Amino acid sequence: MATRATGPTAQVWLPPGFTLTGGGAYDMGRGTSNTLTACYPTRNQSGVYTGWAAAGRDFGLADPVPLAVYAVGIRITRDGEPVKIEQQVFSATSALVSDPGVSVKLGAGWIGTGGGAQDNYASPVNGNMLTASYPLIGADGNICGWSASGREHDAADQARVTAFVIGIRTGPEVALEARIVSNTSLLTGYPSALVAVPHGNAVVAGGGALVGESGRNTMLSASCPIISSQDGRLTGWFAARKVQKSAPPSGITAYGVLLEAA
Repeated sequence: MATRATGPTAQVWLPPGFTLTGGGAYDMGRGTSNTLTACYPTRNQSGVYTGWAAAGRDFGLADPVPLAVYAVGIRITRDGEPVKIEQQVFSATSALVSDPGVSVKLGAGWIGTGGGAQDNYASPVNGNMLTASYPLIGADGNICGWSASGREHDAADQARVTAFVIGIRTGPEVALEARIVSNTSLLTGYPSALVAVPHGNAVVAGGGALVGESGRNTMLSASCPIISSQDGRLTGWFAARKVQKSAPPSGITAYGVLLEAA
């Protein structure tokens, strides 16, 4: 977790033996000025994606806040022995514009488990923030890619947005499948939504969030796993957004990506 700051950044790394499948972040400020600009997978010194990075940014009014960052990973064993899991991260970057947006496709043969986004803003003082980072769903109901978008707020501020999607695959000894659950909030001034994991053997592998209104004063402030206080399990996904000034009521959709044995 990042300490309280006006532009908080933080990274978190999985322990050895785990494969990164997703991650999230929660900008913990109560004000309206500090929101997410980045929430994406990051590589270790060996070039392997084993961690998660996030950043926030305030504008207009100083709003120093802590930033919680989460990395989600899995480890599979069979008869007491670890099962090899391959991982591949695909990414795409938008053009430099005021309202950047981009989608990236998942490569054939990979199981989509999560994704993220980074708003690479041009100006250090204005206001281009993330507004969406969510899975794209194919005709078969599985993840086929990831989409991300940002938007300038109050002042001109062009940016390039990068979208990331994580894919995994295993050998023939273990078959996995991923499915998506989602929930959309009511239309309110400061909407939030959570989606719970259905009962069963599925585990949370990742998630995302999509704002439900196209006004200029909407920003993504949370897209992160829900953690049980009893046993530390991931039990769902939470998403929230902030508004600037007098934006109309709007909604947000939280997506949870569940992984289970086929």
